Amino acid sequence: MRRYYEISIPGGSTVWVPVDLGTSGLRKLTSKSEIIHCRQILASHPVPLTEDARLRQSDLSVRLRQGTIAAHCEVVRDLTAHGAHKPISGAIAGFLQSTQNVLCQEWAIVEGISLPEAVVEIETLLEKSKLSLIETPTEAAT
Repeated sequence: MRRYYEISIPGGSTVWVPVDLGTSGLRKLTSKSEIIHCRQILASHPVPLTEDARLRQSDLSVRLRQGTIAAHCEVVRDLTAHGAHKPISGAIAGFLQSTQNVLCQEWAIVEGISLPEAVVEIETLLEKSKLSLIETPTEAAT
């Protein structure tokens, strides 16, 4: 038998962590100053993703293993932009949804706002990122 900590996360998720586990893979919540940086990431120009589904999934998984909120922001931004020009479905859509859910939950907790407010703010920032993909004729000429 093992003893576990039960960690309840807003939104209905629960994480069970063994008490005797030295390093659990959990990290502290991000700071408010990191959220400021995250706003910049989410609104910035996305990084194009490979069209090869296996390589794309592998790359995104490696990025998330960094374990930072910034990595979550980059993955959500890039996948959202990818979905803007080519619909995503199946496993990759689920991957995006779960990554965005984790991001929104932590964002809400750190900012002291409701989950729906965090969702709206993140979606607004992602719209700015998508707009950065649209190049105006005067920008193309310079």
